[in-house]
Amino acid sequence: MSKLRLPKLPLLSAVAITGLFVLAGCSNNVAIPTKVGVRDVTSGRNYMTYQPWGQVEKGLGYEFTDAESGKRITLTNYEIHTVEEKKSVPADSIEAKEFEAAKARGGVK
Repeated sequence: MSKLRLPKLPLLSAVAITGLFVLAGCSNNVAIPTKVGVRDVTSGRNYMTYQPWGQVEKGLGYEFTDAESGKRITLTNYEIHTVEEKKSVPADSIEAKEFEAAKARGGVK
């Protein structure tokens, strides 16, 4: 009986080329983290930010940057909810441009 030998090099080359095409196709996308809504329970005001959304400030509360205004906000009594899940969008889309603008304002870590 003769053993069947499969060519390994062409298979590896095909896998490598396919991987390059996948990476090249993904390079035009922008990864947008989870968009979070934060509600100040005391005043009723709502803010938008992205994950990770802030940090604890000892003795003051939880501090984060509002994605829409770029202002630093500190809250002690708040509610948080997910507005949009993490996603990847084309770099030239409106969502990507809005995310980049929020990033420039400081609303993204």
